[in-house]
Amino acid sequence: MRTKESHENIVALSDIREEKLRALSPYGPVKAGLTTLPSQGMEEGDQLLRLTELLNSLESVVDNLNFKSFTVYDTLVCAIEGVRVALSAGTPDTDGTDTL
Repeated sequence: MRTKESHENIVALSDIREEKLRALSPYGPVKAGLTTLPSQGMEEGDQLLRLTELLNSLESVVDNLNFKSFTVYDTLVCAIEGVRVALSAGTPDTDGTDTL
């Protein structure tokens, strides 16, 4: 019986060790050592240049998404207007009096 308990403990310990080896990232857990970090010896100017490039890239993506969202909004407004016109054309105008 002790052998079985010992084996279960080893398996549980192995699982704990495996979890500790995983690093968290915005995309889920990853194995430690598979991610790269910026070089510690990177010059401040190089870091600033890299950050500027990343910021410019991010701003470009944001501009693109803004353009797409305005295009979708415009399409939606036009579609709603088309539906309103179609619905209003399908209902007869009445002034409240029945004429036969």
